[in-house]
Amino acid sequence: MKFEISNTYLYLLSVAGSLAVVLFASGELLWGTSNDAGPHWTEHMFYGICHRIPDRTYGFENAFMAVNTRCFGVFAGNFAGWLFLPLFSKITVGKRWPIFLLLLSVLLQAADVAGNMAGLWENTNHSRALLGCLLGFAIPLSVSDLFYLNPNKTSI
Repeated sequence: MKFEISNTYLYLLSVAGSLAVVLFASGELLWGTSNDAGPHWTEHMFYGICHRIPDRTYGFENAFMAVNTRCFGVFAGNFAGWLFLPLFSKITVGKRWPIFLLLLSVLLQAADVAGNMAGLWENTNHSRALLGCLLGFAIPLSVSDLFYLNPNKTSI
């Protein structure tokens, strides 16, 4: 059984858009530090989306990302999910497990935040990024049915 992308342009726009978000989220690490004392121009793009607490943000030599590690993980995972969507089409299209993966990843996010706030454990930037990546990756997989023509489905 072969699945074909039903809207190639929309798929390519999703890949390109998610790549752009990852590149902009890289902030000062990719685009260089700003000369003025204010926030970097890439940080302005993510106001209202990400709180960007400095100790929860990847950085290198006083250059920081425009988003925190969890948000960057979500964005990077989302890009990877879109990029690899054609490879997973045989195991995602018409299946329910991608929705369960999405729900599981949301529950893991909530448990991670709650466990950290309750003092049960202390999450790290790497654990935040990894769980964010899982959530971001699950999003495109859960909507994969919208991008493929199912040869078993009859149209009206």
